[in-house]
Amino acid sequence: MNPCVCGALSADLGKEGSLITYDAPSAQYRLEVRVDIVVEDAKCLMCGGQGIGLRDWMCECGSVDRWAAMEDAPVYRDPHNGLYMLKGRERSDGLALHYAIWYCPVCGGRMSDAAYADEV
Repeated sequence: MNPCVCGALSADLGKEGSLITYDAPSAQYRLEVRVDIVVEDAKCLMCGGQGIGLRDWMCECGSVDRWAAMEDAPVYRDPHNGLYMLKGRERSDGLALHYAIWYCPVCGGRMSDAAYADEV
């Protein structure tokens, strides 16, 4: 399965504060949620490799739910729209990128229906 069909993974590479790196020898994206939470073969948070807006299969691995439940984890639910969010590293200007998690970076399955702003 292609880890990204929308281009978001490659577009984020090299941005200050990004949590995403690319390993050319293995041809895999790596997502470092925090030091002790690393996804070596990461799928895109925007498309899961399925394509934006497609609702083929749901996340069944529960990784994002577990991360959000951990103390001091950079994964949280946005109180306004119900989306899971991932806070990136702090940049030199003191700000951090925040990524909406539409698809699980571990299994590529889409997040629950509650993660869709138009359905909350």
